[in-house]
Amino acid sequence: MPIENNLSNLVLPSRDRVLSEVKQLVAECESISPDMLQENTNLDADLHFDSLERVELAMEIEEQFDITISDEMEQEIRTVGDIVDGVMMLLKDRKSSAF
Repeated sequence: MPIENNLSNLVLPSRDRVLSEVKQLVAECESISPDMLQENTNLDADLHFDSLERVELAMEIEEQFDITISDEMEQEIRTVGDIVDGVMMLLKDRKSSAF
């Protein structure tokens, strides 16, 4: 369920919630169980993501969290934890710019 983006709902989701949702999205891309993923799971070394899978995952994350991931940020992401950190940063930025 996408996180709603409106001024009445500016509470940031917990990091654990974001981690859970990111693990679900990554797992769906790879057709594996989210339980197999850890924060240090490397998209390239462990899951063998190619560039198309990275773009597709970024688009899914953008839709899920109603954020925009820059190309630079996408290139810096190595692990599931990196994704969560980036999502949390973008959600915080969005919240602070709403005021």
